Amino acid sequence: MTFFKKILFILLAFLLLFAGLWLVVVNDQDVSLNLLVFATPHVNVGIVVLLSFVFGALLGVLAGFNLFSLLKLNTRLYWLKREVRQLQDALGDKRYR
Repeated sequence: MTFFKKILFILLAFLLLFAGLWLVVVNDQDVSLNLLVFATPHVNVGIVVLLSFVFGALLGVLAGFNLFSLLKLNTRLYWLKREVRQLQDALGDKRYR
């Protein structure tokens, strides 16, 4: 099964690479961007769209992993605090008898 997954991922990577190159070739108009800090010279529209997609996807993946790990850690912390409280209650009951 892992062999087929590797083949599938390689084919998907080539498909995304082809789609990105096709996007750059088809959109060959030049555009100049005025960003907040600086202005860019004439840049290919396809490259702007492709780079925007790549940076957005990377930021989304990084934010998603960070958010997911924080939620998982907070859930674990909640259950551990609850367990400590239960153990303290059980120990407190036995200590006073």
